[in-house]
Amino acid sequence: MFRRKRNHHEPTSELGPIDPQLTMEIDGEEKRFSVYNIVESYEDLFKKAIKEKGNLAPYLQQLSNYDARDIKEMQSAMALAEDIAIKTLASGMMKGKSEKRIKKDIKIFLTPEKTKTHSRPISPKEAEGSGLNIKHEELKSDIWKLVYELYVRTNNFVSTHVLKCVENKDNSFVIGGEVPKLKK
Repeated sequence: MFRRKRNHHEPTSELGPIDPQLTMEIDGEEKRFSVYNIVESYEDLFKKAIKEKGNLAPYLQQLSNYDARDIKEMQSAMALAEDIAIKTLASGMMKGKSEKRIKKDIKIFLTPEKTKTHSRPISPKEAEGSGLNIKHEELKSDIWKLVYELYVRTNNFVSTHVLKCVENKDNSFVIGGEVPKLKK
């Protein structure tokens, strides 16, 4: 979506964050967590532990639930999503803008700070406010028949075969395999 000069949007369309998610099975139930929130909570605990002048035990106990190697992988995943988005926009819809400016403009897509959760949609108005060029389309238009078909196929692909899929007319990038797991 970011590579285009314009993003087509119809009344029921939703845009959403691109921050990576971590899926874990806890007590037989599948749960999803924002990688951003996991990293933020780890960094927050670590900072508090460093500042603590007294009893470190509560912080060490909580930090023992994290593996620093997994946190590093999660930071890399966040950086990759950001890099892909910025470079894609810089070569298309936001051509001519600096990477710093693009990052600032699309922050709503990169972190759940404003949306509060990954699953909350970003409205077309909010997307336009971040510099994206949105064209509103009718639900029954020919373009939406094609978009829906692509959506169904991609949704099936990322639901059954890979963790992440990023494609444009020239390239395809997928992340598959085992996701780092936090200790229960």
